[in-house]
Parts: sequence; structure tokens; C-alpha cells
Amino acid sequence: MLKRMLVTWLVANFALVGLVSWLAGGWYLGWPVSPVLGALAELGLIMVPNFVLPALALRYWWPESIDRVRDALGWRWAGWRSLVSGLVAFAALYALLHMVVSWIGGSIPYHLPGTEEAGSAMTIGSVADLLRALGLLLALLGLVSITVVGEETMFRGFIQTQLGKRYGVWAGIVVGALMFGLRHLPADLFYARVWQATPQMWLSRQLQLYLTAICLSLARHLGKSTYASAITHGLVFAIALFGPG
Repeated sequence: MLKRMLVTWLVANFALVGLVSWLAGGWYLGWPVSPVLGALAELGLIMVPNFVLPALALRYWWPESIDRVRDALGWRWAGWRSLVSGLVAFAALYALLHMVVSWIGGSIPYHLPGTEEAGSAMTIGSVADLLRALGLLLALLGLVSITVVGEETMFRGFIQTQLGKRYGVWAGIVVGALMFGLRHLPADLFYARVWQATPQMWLSRQLQLYLTAICLSLARHLGKSTYASAITHGLVFAIALFGPG
């Protein structure tokens, strides 16, 4: 089981995007393309495989028979428990992330220099501007939805659930969180080089990343559903995109 899980994780998060990056002469999505093309590449090469490959592995490549793949991935609603666990985990995570930023400082920016300012410069002065803004909003919502579903399916639904069933709850939580953090390491290295990250920025980034992973894992466990961690994850994205700086 462990070998099949590791292969599924490696292919979904490193093999496909690594091969394309090598062929493109770039570094793990660090290609000289527009932000739109970069986002589409990440969705197609990482997020969609993170959603599809665990389901295929459980259906056709698992050592034990799986009756319902959806249940095996934790995608079942547990009523108010799922909702409350997701909201409480988000509130706790929000407070923890603010503590990290207050004590240590800001993280490594996850965008290229200049792109954030360009995205915030949009003004609405006509119907065409309004339509463009709505299109951008829908695109962002789609990006967030696919990202949340992909990562929650792989890390909380597949890895945490299956490891937890065989080796215990904490094995699933800890290993799932570790693999979630490692999945982000190539992008961390790329953006750290771009921004010439200081040790404090590195420390802030890793603390925020692994605190997020642990809170998502706890939401999944306490909520008895991957929907719980998806609620937490979606709210984190919403605050990052639309909340105060």
C-alpha cells in the first residue's frame, strides 16, 4: 500500500510537471509565461492529477477491494460536524498565521515581482470593464475550487484516510501534513530565489505551511469528512485573495 501511495503522490505532484518543466527549459512552473497560462499549467499538471490519480489508484491499483471510492476518499458529508469543524479549524489557523507573521515577519511571496500590482490596477469604468472583472472573478473561483478539491482529495482524502486506517490517526495526520509540505517545496525554492528570501522569510513560510497542513488534517479528522478540511482550505484561499492584506 505504501509504495502505491508514494508512486501516486510522486506522479501527481512531481513527475508530470517535472517532465514538462524539463522539456520547457524551466523550473517546476517557473516558466516565462503569462500568469494565466501558468495557472492553467498548474491546474492541468498538478491539481487535476491530484484529484484523478487517487481515485484511479483506489479503483484499479489498490491491494484491497474498495466498494465506494468517494467514501474511501472521505468525500461524504457528516452534517453539522463537518461544517463546524471546518469553521473552527479556519478560525484557529487564521489566528496562528497572524501570530507567525507578527512574531517572525512575512513569508515568501507566491507571485512574480510586478504581477500583484498589475492585477490590483483594474478599474471599472464601463460595462466591458465590469464584464472583464466578473470573468476574472469567475476564473479565480474556478482556480480555487479545483485547487482545493485536488489537494484535499490527495492529502486529506487519500493519504490521511488510508494511512489512518492502517497505522492510526496520528500517522495519517503527521505523514499527510509532511507530504503536503514537500509538495510545495519546489515552488518555495523557485520563489525564494526570485525574491532572494531571507532566513526569516523561509521560517515564516514553513511555519505557515505546516500549521496550515496540520489544521487541515485536524479538520478532516474531527469533521469525519474531507468536506471539513475543504471548507477550511477554501476560506484560507478566500482571505488570501479577497481579504485584507
